[in-house]
Amino acid sequence: MKLKLNLEDKILKLQRWIEKIKENIEGKPAMKTITHEQNLLHALMNNISDSIYFKDKENRFVMVNRAKAEHSGVTCKDMIGKTDFDFFPLEIAKQSFADDNLVMESGKSIIDRVEEIIHLNKIKHWVSVTKVPWYDEEGKIIGTIGITRDITERKKAEEVLLKSQQEFVSLFNSSPEALVYLDEKSNILDINPRFTKLFGYTLEEIKGRNLNDGMIHPPNKIEEGKDLDKIALSKGYFNYETIRKKKDGTLFPVSISGSNIIIDGQLKGIIGTYIDITERKQNEKLQEVLYNISKAANSPISLDQLYKTIHKELGSIIDTTNFYIALVDEEEDKIFFPYNIDNTKPVHLPRTIYHNSLVAQVIRTGKSILVNREMIKGKKFMEEFKEWFGTLRKVWLGSPLKVEDRVIGAVVVQSYTNPELYSEKDIQLLEFVSSQVATAIERKRIEEKIRYLSFHDALTGLYNRAYFEEELERYNFPRYYPLSIMMADINGLKVVNDTFGHDQGDKLLQHLASLLNSISRKGDVVARLGGDEFVILLPSTTAEQVHDFHERIKKTCEKDIIKPIYLRPSIALGCITQKGEYQNTETLLKEVDKRMYQDKNKTTCLRLPVRVRTQTGANTHRQR
Repeated sequence: MKLKLNLEDKILKLQRWIEKIKENIEGKPAMKTITHEQNLLHALMNNISDSIYFKDKENRFVMVNRAKAEHSGVTCKDMIGKTDFDFFPLEIAKQSFADDNLVMESGKSIIDRVEEIIHLNKIKHWVSVTKVPWYDEEGKIIGTIGITRDITERKKAEEVLLKSQQEFVSLFNSSPEALVYLDEKSNILDINPRFTKLFGYTLEEIKGRNLNDGMIHPPNKIEEGKDLDKIALSKGYFNYETIRKKKDGTLFPVSISGSNIIIDGQLKGIIGTYIDITERKQNEKLQEVLYNISKAANSPISLDQLYKTIHKELGSIIDTTNFYIALVDEEEDKIFFPYNIDNTKPVHLPRTIYHNSLVAQVIRTGKSILVNREMIKGKKFMEEFKEWFGTLRKVWLGSPLKVEDRVIGAVVVQSYTNPELYSEKDIQLLEFVSSQVATAIERKRIEEKIRYLSFHDALTGLYNRAYFEEELERYNFPRYYPLSIMMADINGLKVVNDTFGHDQGDKLLQHLASLLNSISRKGDVVARLGGDEFVILLPSTTAEQVHDFHERIKKTCEKDIIKPIYLRPSIALGCITQKGEYQNTETLLKEVDKRMYQDKNKTTCLRLPVRVRTQTGANTHRQR
């Protein structure tokens, strides 16, 4: 508009100068005055940077200024009497002629029309063209007056700006991240397709709404959203992780960044970027779970405590309301369930690896299985498990526990209420963590086995000498007094070994260990010291109580009915009670050992050798 007014103003000034010259010619015929006025007109025209020209009714140049001549590549004098056909390509000259004729015929001006022109030297220019009728003193049109302003630089700047705007729109709309364009009051001006996909709102639904009115915020996050916009407006940028809400009410984690928009030094609004970080958060949580399981496996907790940790950690990434771990006993080809949390079936009995159940199938095949009632009906290979699946289960998901290529068990989750609780993604998730779970369990099992062997006798399963001596030192304090010890020695073990073989001697040792375990109390420590010697540590047990225990052991051995008869143990027993009179455990053990051998020496005819002789004699008689 400003350009248009300037050009019209210039044309009006030129017309006024021409009228003034005419008045001077009519009223003051002196050549000196005329020349002066003409010089003023030429001075005005030649000091204007725009191209100015006068054409007659045949569209011939009558007067041009210096700028017009220079743009045409000639002098002002060279242009007089010539037309646009002498300076422009044919098509451009034709259009100029048509425009001039239209102005003269209609009497209407062409104001500030933007055109691209090409001179004969093939140089292109963008110009703003204004053409008005040229009237004589009688008001008749005698030609045209034109002003052409070179706007090439402005056009280039506009093209750059347009290109920039187009690029911005293109980037805005094609961005893989959700974008929202807000004004300085956080009202929505525009959103891109990704924003619609992420939150579920179209531009038509939310344009003009305030972003912080709760449509994408949980109630407790609305004030947070307002504060973030204030930061973007005042500081220029922020990056923040929080929770936002979809149109359907789903809450999800997002990374939000915001930056202000400044145009010509003025704050115009905010561009907000939203990135769904659900998957990243899940991966972070998954890594945290794996780390915690690994950490637990390397800690001094027991295997039972490890199972609880695994259950707790998996519960943070998948529903484990009903959850169990099944392991394989490779020696017996059986599946047992060391850990089971099930609201409907609190006990899972051991079964063979060939049992007709899904958990056995997972272990046999080493492949995960996800099935609900509809799936089990629709898959032929599942028909055999239909009865086992029953009517209570709605969905079942099991994944094998593998250590390298060996299946050691399975981890299972199931639901009795929601058949859609688990999906294919949960299979991948459970398979991913099951490897770490299997490694953790196997590590802890080996660790416990090593610990067991380090404190237990391999033959009998009782505690060994090292553990017993450690416990004796621990209990040898007044708070555990009276502290009693019972020591036992098998009579005739060598005879059994020599007569029936060492495997039978081992059975005798194992049988006595079983008897001692069955008679002992929960807090007693039953151990095999080595060879044919056994010992029992009885904390807080009086001399009278240990004497009763002594008699109970004797009677149990005497009434034993195991066959063959030589496996019925004949034993010597010694016992002692510490009330503080023995200085150390070594003295205590020497005294109880001494009493045991006193009991052994009292027996003049040991029953076990008689049994052995009787057994061997019977065998000889039968052979005859």
